Amino acid sequence: MDDDKRIDSFDDLFEPFDLDDAPEDDSAPPPPIASEPEQVAQVPCPSCGTANPEYNRHCEACGARLGSAPLPVAPPPMVRNTPGSRALGVLAALVLVVALGALFFNFFNGGDEEAAPQETTTTTTEAPQLVLTRLIPTSVEASSSLTGFEPEGLIDNDPTTIWNDASNRGNGATLTFRFQQPVQIVEMEIHNLTDEERFTRNYRVQGYTITLDDLATPVSSILEDTREVQTIEIPSVRTTELTFEVKSVHPASTWNGAIPYDELAVQEIRFYGYATNG
Repeated sequence: MDDDKRIDSFDDLFEPFDLDDAPEDDSAPPPPIASEPEQVAQVPCPSCGTANPEYNRHCEACGARLGSAPLPVAPPPMVRNTPGSRALGVLAALVLVVALGALFFNFFNGGDEEAAPQETTTTTTEAPQLVLTRLIPTSVEASSSLTGFEPEGLIDNDPTTIWNDASNRGNGATLTFRFQQPVQIVEMEIHNLTDEERFTRNYRVQGYTITLDDLATPVSSILEDTREVQTIEIPSVRTTELTFEVKSVHPASTWNGAIPYDELAVQEIRFYGYATNG
């Protein structure tokens, strides 16, 4: 008994040996050595003097701002486009495109074309159109006339008064018209008798010659045998005297058994043109 107790106590003297445990490998890397924490720079608070990490913007003790750098600003809110703003933008872009197009067009084409000369407008005043007026002679003189049928009846504007020549059935008869002031005669009208019987029974002017004191060349022609008014064109300039000479006549004839007259008859002679100054 005592021996067993001695053995138990003897075993207790030794550490148990277990072959299952693997021997430690001397080649394994040593465990990592913990690095010392990095020292952060400290910034003193300008208000209370407390040291703060440099990345702090405000003091941990008093809350005062540590640095002068501007605080971060939040981005502005996004502008929301409205239909009106979009239309305004499109219009502005269109105006810009048109302006640029006009600028380029003028730049590339302006040198090829010469500047158009400025047009000057002048206002012209048209001279009033002259209107033919009747020119009344101050006197008329005949180479011959029957009593009561004087030449003044030719210019009195009265169709009932006529002139009858008293010689040679009118051949070679003359009428001289005078004007107080120089006139420009354009037309001369010959009025034969309008009454058919008297027209037929009297001689009528056929060939004539007109002489004017302002023309070197006389005017000559032939009248038709008609009761209609006949117009003679006169190239007068400044006439004061005109002579009408009968060169030939249309013959008189009977009317319903009544014998013809031996005289030349004219009912009216009129002049048309313009009065001149002086």
